[in-house]
Amino acid sequence: MLTSSQVHLIQDSFATAVSHRDDLITDFYQSLFAKAPSVRSMFPDDLSTQSKMLASTLHFAVQKLENVEALIEPLRTLGAKHAGYGAEAAHYAVVAEVLVDRLENAVGDAWTPEHTQAWNDALTIIAQTMLEGAAAVETTAHA
Repeated sequence: MLTSSQVHLIQDSFATAVSHRDDLITDFYQSLFAKAPSVRSMFPDDLSTQSKMLASTLHFAVQKLENVEALIEPLRTLGAKHAGYGAEAAHYAVVAEVLVDRLENAVGDAWTPEHTQAWNDALTIIAQTMLEGAAAVETTAHA
Protein backbone atom coordinates (compact mmCIF):
# COMPACT_ATOMS: atom_id res chain seq x y z
CA MET A 1 0.00 0.00 0.00
CA LEU A 2 1.19 3.50 -0.75
CA THR A 3 1.40 6.19 1.89
CA SER A 4 -0.26 9.55 1.32
CA SER A 5 3.23 11.05 1.15
CA GLN A 6 4.17 8.65 -1.66
CA VAL A 7 0.98 9.43 -3.55
CA HIS A 8 1.74 13.14 -3.25
CA LEU A 9 5.33 12.63 -4.49
CA ILE A 10 4.08 10.62 -7.47
CA GLN A 11 1.35 13.08 -8.42
CA ASP A 12 3.62 16.13 -8.09
CA SER A 13 6.54 14.56 -9.94
CA PHE A 14 4.28 13.33 -12.74
CA ALA A 15 2.78 16.81 -13.17
CA THR A 16 6.27 18.29 -13.21
CA ALA A 17 7.58 15.72 -15.69
CA VAL A 18 4.67 16.26 -18.07
CA SER A 19 5.03 20.04 -17.87
CA HIS A 20 8.79 19.90 -18.46
CA ARG A 21 8.77 17.33 -21.25
CA ASP A 22 5.97 17.37 -23.77
CA ASP A 23 7.79 14.45 -25.41
CA LEU A 24 7.92 12.37 -22.21
CA ILE A 25 6.02 9.44 -23.72
CA THR A 26 8.04 9.50 -26.95
CA ASP A 27 11.22 9.62 -24.87
CA PHE A 28 9.93 6.67 -22.83
CA TYR A 29 9.34 4.52 -25.91
CA GLN A 30 12.72 5.40 -27.43
CA SER A 31 14.43 4.44 -24.17
CA LEU A 32 12.36 1.27 -23.80
CA PHE A 33 13.21 0.06 -27.28
CA ALA A 34 16.90 0.88 -26.76
CA LYS A 35 16.96 -1.08 -23.48
CA ALA A 36 14.75 -3.96 -24.63
CA PRO A 37 14.78 -4.14 -28.45
CA SER A 38 12.93 -7.46 -28.37
CA VAL A 39 9.71 -5.72 -27.29
CA ARG A 40 9.65 -3.38 -30.31
CA SER A 41 7.79 -5.95 -32.41
CA MET A 42 4.93 -5.89 -29.88
CA PHE A 43 4.10 -2.32 -30.92
CA PRO A 44 2.82 -0.77 -34.14
CA ASP A 45 5.25 1.15 -36.34
CA ASP A 46 3.28 4.34 -35.75
CA LEU A 47 3.24 4.89 -32.00
CA SER A 48 1.00 7.96 -31.98
CA THR A 49 -2.17 6.14 -30.89
CA GLN A 50 -0.22 3.93 -28.48
CA SER A 51 1.46 7.00 -26.99
CA LYS A 52 -1.90 8.67 -26.38
CA MET A 53 -3.21 5.52 -24.70
CA LEU A 54 -0.17 5.29 -22.44
CA ALA A 55 -0.38 8.96 -21.51
CA SER A 56 -4.07 8.59 -20.72
CA THR A 57 -3.49 5.44 -18.66
CA LEU A 58 -0.68 7.08 -16.69
CA HIS A 59 -2.80 10.15 -15.98
CA PHE A 60 -5.68 7.94 -14.85
CA ALA A 61 -3.49 5.75 -12.62
CA VAL A 62 -1.66 8.69 -11.04
CA GLN A 63 -4.94 10.42 -10.22
CA LYS A 64 -6.48 7.26 -8.75
CA LEU A 65 -3.55 6.29 -6.51
CA GLU A 66 -5.35 7.67 -3.46
CA ASN A 67 -7.98 4.99 -4.06
CA VAL A 68 -6.06 1.98 -5.36
CA GLU A 69 -9.23 -0.13 -5.22
CA ALA A 70 -10.57 1.94 -8.15
CA LEU A 71 -7.58 0.81 -10.22
CA ILE A 72 -7.87 -2.93 -9.67
CA GLU A 73 -10.40 -3.89 -12.35
CA PRO A 74 -9.10 -1.50 -15.04
CA LEU A 75 -5.55 -2.75 -14.42
CA ARG A 76 -6.57 -6.41 -14.49
CA THR A 77 -8.35 -5.78 -17.79
CA LEU A 78 -5.27 -4.01 -19.12
CA GLY A 79 -3.08 -6.91 -17.98
CA ALA A 80 -5.31 -9.37 -19.80
CA LYS A 81 -4.98 -7.31 -22.99
CA HIS A 82 -1.21 -7.12 -22.59
CA ALA A 83 -1.01 -10.90 -22.19
CA GLY A 84 -2.67 -11.13 -25.60
CA TYR A 85 0.04 -8.86 -27.02
CA GLY A 86 2.74 -11.18 -25.70
CA ALA A 87 3.74 -9.22 -22.60
CA GLU A 88 5.61 -11.31 -20.05
CA ALA A 89 6.24 -10.74 -16.35
CA ALA A 90 9.85 -9.71 -17.03
CA HIS A 91 8.69 -6.91 -19.33
CA TYR A 92 6.97 -5.12 -16.46
CA ALA A 93 10.26 -4.63 -14.59
CA VAL A 94 11.94 -3.17 -17.68
CA VAL A 95 9.00 -0.83 -18.33
CA ALA A 96 9.08 0.34 -14.70
CA GLU A 97 12.83 0.91 -14.77
CA VAL A 98 12.67 2.92 -17.99
CA LEU A 99 9.65 4.93 -16.86
CA VAL A 100 11.25 5.89 -13.54
CA ASP A 101 14.45 6.83 -15.35
CA ARG A 102 12.62 9.04 -17.86
CA LEU A 103 10.55 10.67 -15.11
CA GLU A 104 13.70 11.39 -13.12
CA ASN A 105 15.30 12.87 -16.23
CA ALA A 106 12.27 15.08 -16.85
CA VAL A 107 11.95 16.28 -13.24
CA GLY A 108 15.66 16.98 -12.91
CA ASP A 109 17.35 18.17 -9.71
CA ALA A 110 14.11 18.13 -7.70
CA TRP A 111 14.00 14.31 -7.97
CA THR A 112 14.90 12.50 -4.74
CA PRO A 113 15.44 8.88 -3.67
CA GLU A 114 11.96 9.12 -2.11
CA HIS A 115 10.52 9.78 -5.58
CA THR A 116 12.24 6.66 -6.90
CA GLN A 117 10.92 4.56 -4.02
CA ALA A 118 7.37 5.91 -4.35
CA TRP A 119 7.29 5.27 -8.10
CA ASN A 120 8.81 1.80 -7.72
CA ASP A 121 6.25 0.91 -5.05
CA ALA A 122 3.37 2.18 -7.20
CA LEU A 123 4.62 0.45 -10.34
CA THR A 124 5.04 -2.80 -8.41
CA ILE A 125 1.40 -2.62 -7.34
CA ILE A 126 0.36 -1.80 -10.90
CA ALA A 127 2.43 -4.64 -12.40
CA GLN A 128 1.18 -7.18 -9.86
CA THR A 129 -2.42 -6.22 -10.56
CA MET A 130 -1.92 -6.36 -14.33
CA LEU A 131 -0.25 -9.75 -13.99
CA GLU A 132 -3.28 -10.99 -12.03
CA GLY A 133 -5.39 -10.05 -15.05
CA ALA A 134 -2.98 -11.84 -17.36
CA ALA A 135 -3.01 -14.96 -15.17
CA ALA A 136 -6.80 -15.01 -15.15
CA VAL A 137 -6.81 -15.07 -18.96
CA GLU A 138 -4.27 -17.90 -19.02
CA THR A 139 -6.29 -19.87 -16.45
CA THR A 140 -9.46 -19.43 -18.50
CA ALA A 141 -7.66 -20.38 -21.73
CA HIS A 142 -6.37 -23.60 -20.18
CA ALA A 143 -9.64 -24.58 -18.51
